[in-house]
Amino acid sequence: MSDPQEPGAITGYVPQSPEKINTVNHSKDLENELGDWLLQLDGSEVDRRWVSIARTHFQQGFMALNRAVFQPESRL
Repeated sequence: MSDPQEPGAITGYVPQSPEKINTVNHSKDLENELGDWLLQLDGSEVDRRWVSIARTHFQQGFMALNRAVFQPESRL
């Protein structure tokens, strides 16, 4: 397995600074904390369809935030 910090390990991504890695790791921690809370809501008297929609939007938001930090090269 190649080192993800090794240039070319993931197409479009460059090695990241420790600060950026810490930022994204913190983002992932917040994402998991929010996910745990959403799982608790699933068990209560809420509209599960809307919880599912919220989960999807939160996932998209965290992906966008992490992409903003790592700034991968892409033509899309």
